[in-house]
Amino acid sequence: MLALKLHGKENLKLEKVAEPSLEEPGALLKVKATSICATDIKAYTTGARTKIPIILGHEFSGEIIEASKEYKDFVGKRVVVNPNIFCGKCEYCLRGEHVLCPNRYAIGIDVDGSFAEYVKIPDQAFKVGCVYEIPETLSFEEASLIEPLSACFRGQRKLEIKAGDIVAIIGAGPIGMMHLKLAKAAGASKVIVSEIDERRCKIAEELGADHIINPAKEDVEKKILELTNGHGADAVIVAVGVAAAQKDALRMVAKGGRVNFFAGLPKGKEEVPLNTNLIHYKQIVVLGTSMQTPYEFKKTLDLVAAGVVDIKPIITHRFSLQNGLEAFNTALKAEGLKVVITP
Repeated sequence: MLALKLHGKENLKLEKVAEPSLEEPGALLKVKATSICATDIKAYTTGARTKIPIILGHEFSGEIIEASKEYKDFVGKRVVVNPNIFCGKCEYCLRGEHVLCPNRYAIGIDVDGSFAEYVKIPDQAFKVGCVYEIPETLSFEEASLIEPLSACFRGQRKLEIKAGDIVAIIGAGPIGMMHLKLAKAAGASKVIVSEIDERRCKIAEELGADHIINPAKEDVEKKILELTNGHGADAVIVAVGVAAAQKDALRMVAKGGRVNFFAGLPKGKEEVPLNTNLIHYKQIVVLGTSMQTPYEFKKTLDLVAAGVVDIKPIITHRFSLQNGLEAFNTALKAEGLKVVITP
């Protein structure tokens, strides 16, 4: 089969590889759509993976074409898979915080992923509820975005975003725009997006942002206060891995507000000097989130299938697997939002 395989730093090849086999319980999925994530880009630029070489890709959907006897009922079904596989037995899994599972591993990160014609779905994915049937109302392309969208859904659940909130989002990349869609669906009275790239500022406006701030041209704190009658944002989501954005978040948020450092920082730049007096005197809640639980994945799938959140505009580029290297180069250039490969 064809696959995009990472052999090391900036060494990605489109090549013929053996199809995965079912020597142990599980299923074989024919990939119908898989999207490129910032995590894939990071793997490419750093070569950092627990397994090298590895077939990348962890945001995907497809059709089960073969399964061991335990999962024969899944054959022929359209499914989307949470790539994060949990043990289901540890303290964190038992209390519903699967993302903290010390035994977690991920398809496309620790084992071969979906930038291929076929991908193996392990037995444990079925056991812990990571395989979901796609409703007929949903396309494979839309379903491939449930993984990143559900991570955003988790972030907003933890922030307790509610109807009437003023939400500020720093960063208008794919993740920032997913947060925009979810905040609107949650009933935010105003969504303000901070972004320095003029192309993405335009996209944010088209996708429904109420106000756009370019921090390269104007003072973020001053503009936020102006737009909120001196109140500030009830919730701030940092959707870009930049230290300055984390600092800005503490200035933008209202007294008693909440901040989510949603995007991680690059290795070697994790230490950030913050004015912790802002946290103390404004009594801000600061948290971080990543990934998603099986429950959050399912709820996100339900939201999209019901039409509450329209993620189709997030997909800006489509490529065949044969043109996978071109797809990856497009994602590297950040020319649009989500790049989807349809094998």
